[in-house]
Amino acid sequence: MSYIDSYDHEYIGSLGYLPIYRSLQVIEGNKWGDYDFSATPNNLILGGGSGEHPGLVVHKLGSLAAKFLYDQISDEEEEFISKEDMDYVIDQCYADDILEFCSWSIRQYASLKEMAESITFTTPLGEDEEVEEWLCKSLGELIYFSLFELNPEHNKLKGIFGRFEIQASMQNIACVPPGYPRCGGRRVENGELKWGLHRWPAKP
Repeated sequence: MSYIDSYDHEYIGSLGYLPIYRSLQVIEGNKWGDYDFSATPNNLILGGGSGEHPGLVVHKLGSLAAKFLYDQISDEEEEFISKEDMDYVIDQCYADDILEFCSWSIRQYASLKEMAESITFTTPLGEDEEVEEWLCKSLGELIYFSLFELNPEHNKLKGIFGRFEIQASMQNIACVPPGYPRCGGRRVENGELKWGLHRWPAKP
């Protein structure tokens, strides 16, 4: 059992070998620092921690969506965005402390880069692209199109970028198809532990 399995959480999908979770409760960790990671329902989590893969806690989901959207538009289209709105977008894109790598080793960082370069992805890591940027755009696309209710900046970003044609240009997130067995995710209901909680339930 992994660290995330000690808490109620939903399984969203995967990015390569990293499962994507969202905690359904506050994970406070240990005040002495002896914990895998802390998270809230406002975060996404890649990897389940001890027993699975060290966690990567994703903060400021609006910033990831902004990075994805800003990468979508041309220089000519940018001219149609007001200075006030562009200042807001740039502030979102360059926010600090978005990706929190919790107890990752050098080997795991290297494996992440190797994974990102794989041609099995629809959009692998670009030749001059940083892995962090690739992660942010891949997750930002997911947030913009499918997890917008978790993004407090969604309405403002949509108001700015809605006039442009936004494509799903990354398409690197995999989800479990309908009919497949449910795995990952759990919730305690009426004192009973139930496994297989996915963000998007299987259709009957």
